[in-house]
Amino acid sequence: MKKGTLKRRYLIQNPKEVIAYLATTSFYKKAIHQLYLENHSRHTDRFGVLTFQFNTLDQINAFEADVKLHIIKNVSDDKRYKNRYLSLFGLPLNYDFSLHEVFKKCEMIGLRELDFSFSHGMSSQKVLKVLLYREVQFLEYEVTLLLEDDAKALKNLSKIAENIRYILGIGSVTFDSALIQCLQKAFEVFLNHDREKLLQFVQSSHYRTLLLDIRFFLHEQSGFYLLPKSEMPLLFFVKKYLKKEEFRIAKRLKRALY
Repeated sequence: MKKGTLKRRYLIQNPKEVIAYLATTSFYKKAIHQLYLENHSRHTDRFGVLTFQFNTLDQINAFEADVKLHIIKNVSDDKRYKNRYLSLFGLPLNYDFSLHEVFKKCEMIGLRELDFSFSHGMSSQKVLKVLLYREVQFLEYEVTLLLEDDAKALKNLSKIAENIRYILGIGSVTFDSALIQCLQKAFEVFLNHDREKLLQFVQSSHYRTLLLDIRFFLHEQSGFYLLPKSEMPLLFFVKKYLKKEEFRIAKRLKRALY
């Protein structure tokens, strides 16, 4: 980029139509630095990423006003729209997801088996939260069975607690370490094979507080508990931190990548 120029990157709709329009104005035509379109024919006509080089803020404001109907958003500060990420994962709108919507789906499905498929570009912290949400669902169900004196509930709760503590553990690079350690410690109680002690715990205010804490963490969206690596693409996260991991959650996560 030339010295003194201002680079801006936009997610746009109907990119071919926009390019055709910009080509009629010499200034806009010269300002175009790069265009990204999805390789798949199904996406090519719908969305694209246009990168421009401007000389002044006035030029940027004028351009944005001129094509505002086609600009979905300014993505200049979102690294997911940089060349490397686009070439590896494509447009985020094809793989990003709402945690709220996925959690709702989990509630609708209940305890039925759900085979997750995770795209390589997905946010690591979002994927870990989805896995945690499911395990907490299973834990609450097994607690109900424990209260009904189910013979297998104690063993199942121990396994689920191991899963939860493992997910929290591998999440230490994405979430606040103090919070992770606190939650891991809190779920240790389910590793206890003393039925009477566990029955006392799940009928106490401490259990209700634990559920409130984990739910708050899962639904918290301000980013307060997130570390700089929290939005690392899942592919990078798996290759860097789970490549040699053999625990069942790690294996499941690696199988779910597509």
